Amino acid sequence: MAGNRSNLPLRLQQILSGGRSVSPVLKLESEPPPKVKAFIDRVIKSPLHDIAIPLSGFRWEYNKGNFHHWRPLFMHFDTYFKTYLSCRKDLLLSDNIVEEDPFPKHSIMQILRVMQVILENCHNKSSFGGLEHFKLLLASTDPDILIASLETLSALVRINPSKMHLGGKLIGCGSTNSYLLSLAQGWGSKEEGLGLHSCVVANERNQHEGLCLFPSDIGDNCDGTQHRLGSTLHFEYNMVSSIGTEGSKPSNIHAIKIPDLHLRKEDDLGILKQCVDQFNVPPEHRFSLLTRIRFAHAFRSPRICRLYSRISILAFVVLVQSNDAHDELVSFFANEPEYTNELIRLVRSEDCVPGTIRALAMLALGAQLAAYASSHERARILSGSSIISAGGNRMMLLNVLQKAIVSLSNPSDPSTPVFVDALLQFFLLHVLSSSSSGSAIRGSGMVPPLLPLLQDSDPAHIHLLKPCKS
Repeated sequence: MAGNRSNLPLRLQQILSGGRSVSPVLKLESEPPPKVKAFIDRVIKSPLHDIAIPLSGFRWEYNKGNFHHWRPLFMHFDTYFKTYLSCRKDLLLSDNIVEEDPFPKHSIMQILRVMQVILENCHNKSSFGGLEHFKLLLASTDPDILIASLETLSALVRINPSKMHLGGKLIGCGSTNSYLLSLAQGWGSKEEGLGLHSCVVANERNQHEGLCLFPSDIGDNCDGTQHRLGSTLHFEYNMVSSIGTEGSKPSNIHAIKIPDLHLRKEDDLGILKQCVDQFNVPPEHRFSLLTRIRFAHAFRSPRICRLYSRISILAFVVLVQSNDAHDELVSFFANEPEYTNELIRLVRSEDCVPGTIRALAMLALGAQLAAYASSHERARILSGSSIISAGGNRMMLLNVLQKAIVSLSNPSDPSTPVFVDALLQFFLLHVLSSSSSGSAIRGSGMVPPLLPLLQDSDPAHIHLLKPCKS
């Protein structure tokens, strides 16, 4: 009986013990280790506006993490967000969008970095709060803030491969899901001529070949068409309409179309304000409109366009693993039925797509596998995904893995190890999602491609062996 009581909450243990004090050993289980407590105290005691100073040197130097130990620190972050973000007009997308106070980018980036590291190393993250602040952060027009926010959310919702079949509780993103859907849709859909692969490739060719956006000799070829489509703002939204003079209700669909957004000198918020003023866009549609503006305006720079490619894929990675994003995922795949094939095309396009984007595409494919194996509801949504139903794609990815591992010995792209790691994580998920892991390994053809990696003695590649040993 005493052994069973030790697993109960402290107050309940006291009741069962007749009000007697409980052993200090039991109490210490819920208290943070001294090293964790010392760090948290140091951060909390620092002035709030200088929060980046104690956070700047943070590294994970602890054993297996317990999220409850870090709750006081996350509550302190919540205080910071409420103080410095909750009233910003440029994040609330209010009628008067102009914000006079400078955005505290350095502090926000440090907070998000620390949050991500802790979430990656802790279990029991379901008690995480503060998602409302991420809705504000995702309204930022700074791509670095968007990427850091999405990477933090990805660490929060990431499905642990070892618990895929245990029915563990998945974590949802609540009302943030609608923002994730908007960001994941990016430039639009393949049906509109704006598939993810074509946008990425068009931007990369522009960067590598030194072309201007619309040179005169391009004419109507594919690249020119993609640039025109990608840099055109097209946004439709519903307006509450009044009854017409003859009793009929007029159409309540409004459309905004602005071509060549990449040529506009205003920033994203300036363009949004013009659209809000000119077209009377209601608050509930402004985030989606801002997202379309951000993506179309990104074509002004190949570097920024590449960042928004990452943002789009990262948003999908979070969305597909968010426990309560059922409606958003149904909507996403209804609009993007070929999205998985778009990701696979990115992975295969080694000559014209950078390794960082290919690695993210692999993470997105792996996120689909993990979600499929972890939730019956999610499995119904993803059952038609080509990465789930088609073995041919996995064989193709094995060939990609084999080539990537061979290229480790003489990588022309510094992101090759990151790409190999993403591939290995995907195949680890593939094996673990199978009911018979041993048969899956033998039948998948994975062993021959992995042999060169097992013989690799480069210390920089040691971390890549971890998925192989799993």
